[in-house]
Amino acid sequence: MKLIHLTDLHIAPEGTSKALEGTVQRTRRAIDVINTMHADAELCVVTGDIAYDPDEIAYDLADELLSQLEVPTVSLVGNHDDRAMACAALSSLRDDGHGFVQQTKALSRGTAIFLDTKDEGTHAGAFCATRQAWLEQQLAASDGPVWLFLHHAPFATGLAAMDTIGMKDADARALADLLRAHGRVEHLFFGHYHRPMSGVWNGIPFSSHRSMMLQCALDFDTVAHLAVLAEEPQIAIVLADDERTIVHYHDFDTGHEPSSSGAPHG
Repeated sequence: MKLIHLTDLHIAPEGTSKALEGTVQRTRRAIDVINTMHADAELCVVTGDIAYDPDEIAYDLADELLSQLEVPTVSLVGNHDDRAMACAALSSLRDDGHGFVQQTKALSRGTAIFLDTKDEGTHAGAFCATRQAWLEQQLAASDGPVWLFLHHAPFATGLAAMDTIGMKDADARALADLLRAHGRVEHLFFGHYHRPMSGVWNGIPFSSHRSMMLQCALDFDTVAHLAVLAEEPQIAIVLADDERTIVHYHDFDTGHEPSSSGAPHG
């Protein structure tokens, strides 16, 4: 099974601000890379922050871009998104019947579950009792491995400034209890942090990667403000079978193409 993980597009009309220059171009380039190299993927998942500001023009741009993907696509909302605007523009989003943007999708290896961690009025994340009850139902109904996608990580990452806008502690503990009781979560994918990272949380492997915007600095100490870097954007390519799950990080920009010329191995 091959999956594509794309995150934090932060789509904004050109000229919005210097920090947002190029988000459309980088997203278009990411889509070109996916279509050229990974059109055989089973699914592409965008883990939130589709737009930088809730703006109909931005979501129309995002829809125009994502509709060019030759791979089936599911998007999530992040802290920068507006649920209603995003759902109106992007057909891959689904309301769970309780006002949250959540859904499931059958894969060739198990089930993908897409969560809504947006908390209104803040950039931090939440996963309230209503969302927990919905997830509990989906986990009970799932058969085989579960692949979980969300915007905010349900744990502190060590990035000091970003952890101040992570998921609420009580909600994260409740989510951990749910997943521990279920016991068949194969991997957890998230966005929000604009940095490549991977590890294990409560026995569950996780991964994230860079955005289509500026990237967060690797800063474990500064809480008062967030330092950013102009590093290359990334997509992640996930390869999974009965024995392994491998996440490849693909850095790209507008000037580098894959080469077929001979190169040393190792």
